[in-house]
Amino acid sequence: MIPGMRVAKRTKDELAEAKQAINESFKRFKSIGEIVADTKFCYEVSELVRQVAVDEFNLSDPTPLFVNRASAQLGDTIEIEETVNTMKAIRRHPGSHPMAFTPTKRKTSITTKQYDLPFAMDLEKIIRRQVDPSVFAEHAAQALSRVYISTVLSAIDAAATGTDHYSRNLRATKSGDVDATTLDGVLRSLGDVNGDVFIAGRYYALFPITSFTGYSNELVNEIHATGLIGRYKGARVVVLQDDFNWYYNSATIPANRIYIGGGNKGAFLHERDVSALNYQSVDTERAWLKNGFRVDFGVTVLQPWKFRVIELT
Repeated sequence: MIPGMRVAKRTKDELAEAKQAINESFKRFKSIGEIVADTKFCYEVSELVRQVAVDEFNLSDPTPLFVNRASAQLGDTIEIEETVNTMKAIRRHPGSHPMAFTPTKRKTSITTKQYDLPFAMDLEKIIRRQVDPSVFAEHAAQALSRVYISTVLSAIDAAATGTDHYSRNLRATKSGDVDATTLDGVLRSLGDVNGDVFIAGRYYALFPITSFTGYSNELVNEIHATGLIGRYKGARVVVLQDDFNWYYNSATIPANRIYIGGGNKGAFLHERDVSALNYQSVDTERAWLKNGFRVDFGVTVLQPWKFRVIELT
């Protein structure tokens, strides 16, 4: 299990049961009017759809690889406080007054953004059995995944510029496919400042690594579920599955980036609990059960030197 991975309230099997329950719950109604009149049902099924969407997202969310997570309540002010070590041993001269060092603190304010995920369950299509109600939970989970993953990777990509405190580059550029020389140089650089190193990216970008000397396969089913396909010179090779959106014709994870990080995460993802702002309503004219929930989060790359990015051109 990836350290820091979110724990969903439902297992994969329990999610399948919950989706089936959502689908079955509508079958007892003979008309749209009956559904609209049952306000308690509208609330309960809307809440279940939201819960299933969040749990399905949590089961496959890869962002804990890159970020430390912290949560706050609605209205809280969020900041990161670091204790900086100022101490050092100094030469003592007899008769001199001793110096005293004391740790100092550094604070960084965190800014979060709120996102709305509104959707409408078309009751006419549900009554006609043209669409399963559980589809709305699946699509909401995918939409959540896209906004979280793209936000985290974009923040790391933007921060991985310049050099670390040893004057080593945080970014490498390679024309065409990644090669062993480029990857070895990045791993050597990062391994000096971070441990438990991993190499992550789309399968398209990572595939050449499978032919490098020093690569070994990992075919354990439990590990496969996390996206780990092997190891290269001790570093985990993790595939990030892209959720291509056909409607918007857009990819979430770029195929020309390889992200290298480690167990000491240099980025923070702060979330506010804004579940109190979730809502549902019925549009009787359109026969829509409108639904929506909000998420509020922000990503701060406080220590960019704990990451490396390889850009393929």
